[in-house]
Amino acid sequence: MLATIAATVLFSNQTMSTLPSELDQIAESAFASAQQKFPNDSLKAEDVGISIFEINRQENKWVSGVFRGDQQMYPASVVKMFFLAYAAHQLDAGAVTLSDEMQRAARDMIVDSNNDATGYIVDKICGTTPGPELSDEELKAFGEKRSVVNRWFESLHYPKINAVQRTYNEGPYGREAQWVGADYSNRNSLCADACSRLMADIALNRHWRKERNEWMKSILNRANPQDDFDKTDDQARAYIGRVIPKGTKLYSKAGWVTKQRHDSAWLVMPDGREFAITIFTQKGSNMQLVSFIAAKILQSLGYDVKEPVGDPIEAPL
Repeated sequence: MLATIAATVLFSNQTMSTLPSELDQIAESAFASAQQKFPNDSLKAEDVGISIFEINRQENKWVSGVFRGDQQMYPASVVKMFFLAYAAHQLDAGAVTLSDEMQRAARDMIVDSNNDATGYIVDKICGTTPGPELSDEELKAFGEKRSVVNRWFESLHYPKINAVQRTYNEGPYGREAQWVGADYSNRNSLCADACSRLMADIALNRHWRKERNEWMKSILNRANPQDDFDKTDDQARAYIGRVIPKGTKLYSKAGWVTKQRHDSAWLVMPDGREFAITIFTQKGSNMQLVSFIAAKILQSLGYDVKEPVGDPIEAPL
């Protein structure tokens, strides 16, 4: 069945040719292949979330397929693209101004996955500041401000997200520790489907002015390792970008902590077709897993790509 799908897609003349049910099968097959490839990881269904959007630019829409794409996970640094998107909305609305410092922080938040820059952007767009503990009433007001990103995405009918926390190198203190909760029950949380939708929305520029959309694209854009390895970074080399064909345009945001390893990417393929692919995994120590799943997806979509070999050299994101 998958071979038939691949052949259909390969000769599609740059039109949307894949049905949602076929994309579901491709996602599930990629997971099954990963189970066989990495038996020592004992991969279970709940360890993975996969979402594939095939974007039809001519009709301004997409079709999508998932394997547990609605499963909520701690997103690590992938959440930063939601802060970028809301920052773009606020810039459009005139609620904030794009100063040199905000530009520097937005760039460092996405390109370098810098947590200090992320803290600056979160407080800028939410109107909050870190600091000592707050009273119950003060903490409630603080939480209302921090939830503004959630409320905006809810207004756009996104799957449930929780993008309310800064990201940290060592951990939260003071009011930030209060806000995340003693049991970390208020941690950031996303699903793969919400991430692919955001990438597709950016690809089709559904919610922002053109200038602001170009701003986000310029920050999310990464060099293709197959085209110019020396100009790439770890987020391109070690995740979905590791297995994309030459000539593919890559826009992405990855994230890695001890237990999770994720990537979300919008790909403009050499044949003109476009995909938003998000792969969430609960196996942070396996540095091949995301790339392997991406390779199996792209192979099933009809592209001649190689599976990753060996572990990439990278720093945690």
